Amino acid sequence: MKADDVHGAEAGARTSSGTAFAAGTPQAGAAKALLAATPVFQKFDAADLVALIERSSGLQFIRHADGADIVREGEPASRLLVIREGSARVLKRSEGGGEHEVNRLGTGDCIGELALIDPAPRSATVRADGPVEVLAIPIADLLALAAERPRFALGLLGMARLVAERLRNSTATVVQQLERALEEERTRSAMGKFTFMLIVTYSLYTWVLGTATQVKQALGRSELVTLPAVVVTVTMLFWFMRSSGYPAAFFGLTLKRVGRHVLEALALTLPLMAVAVALKWWLVHNVPSMAGQPLIQLGSPPAPGLAASTFNPWLAVAYVIFVPLQELIYRGGLQGALEHFLTGPWRRALAIIGSNIIFSAAHLYISPGLSVSAFVAGLFWGWLYARQRGLVGVSLSHALLGFWAFEIVDLGVLE
Repeated sequence: MKADDVHGAEAGARTSSGTAFAAGTPQAGAAKALLAATPVFQKFDAADLVALIERSSGLQFIRHADGADIVREGEPASRLLVIREGSARVLKRSEGGGEHEVNRLGTGDCIGELALIDPAPRSATVRADGPVEVLAIPIADLLALAAERPRFALGLLGMARLVAERLRNSTATVVQQLERALEEERTRSAMGKFTFMLIVTYSLYTWVLGTATQVKQALGRSELVTLPAVVVTVTMLFWFMRSSGYPAAFFGLTLKRVGRHVLEALALTLPLMAVAVALKWWLVHNVPSMAGQPLIQLGSPPAPGLAASTFNPWLAVAYVIFVPLQELIYRGGLQGALEHFLTGPWRRALAIIGSNIIFSAAHLYISPGLSVSAFVAGLFWGWLYARQRGLVGVSLSHALLGFWAFEIVDLGVLE
């Protein structure tokens, strides 16, 4: 075979020979060494490889330049190619006409071994990624030699089994790709529902912000508006959780390692409670409206002109119920979902900050000071939730620190 007899993608390639390699020549030695090291030829003994090299008139080395197509999708598969040097990309055409890389090949890899089982046109394009040299073996020569040498036929059978094994592995890879595609589709669906929930929540928050401010001015407390708003938001969140397809643990609803989480939350919250007392001391000495107040307000004699602070058990119960719902919304719902949907190395930090901005804004109707305090404390609770992946510990910390700061120590100026 001469160079101008090569068809398709191989037409412009540089060939070294068009006749069988003579025994003892450098080409014959190079071909034998390459085939002996190639996995698909492992079932052939040395005599079979020598017979193939010396009797195949179409055996030849072919060089391809960088970017050249070694084979093209759709062209006849008449030869088996073994890469001697270089690497290549396996490309598959899409329905839209584009090409997608599905595999990469290197030294010792074969191109076209599937033609031994199915003589259909090439199923993909193989393109040189840098200079590539291949050994081309006509399929017809392999089949002719198998008809003459039974041991060679057994070698071809072993090659066919290896091809079948690779097809099975390829099927498993396709299944994994389909599973990833299904997961991506589920993520897109969940993201759409999550976005809808955010839009409705923001709309509800805008209404609550104005209404709660008026109710607080009239009655002194805003729970008549904020509690129903939280119930509505939690109801929407439960709808999102049920329809998202994700398990409850995805939203922090889990008791896994709850004992350790509780102890850790207590250990980390106690220093912050001390910080609240220190902050009260600073406020008493620097804010005129808090001058003369005790560091621990609950149970202490009131400062001149102020009413005594009394413990309200109903408020405590409401707070204990209210806090886990808040954490479910802002940590389990917003932060957890944002961290899942975002990408990149900063997705956890962005999820904590993003959800915490909304958490802080939800306190703005009370006072800017409380909103800032909520943001600072929320950074800690966001970090704790990201660490524990459960709501029990972070809810306990929130309830303890919040009740301590605003009912026992009484950082009232922030409200």
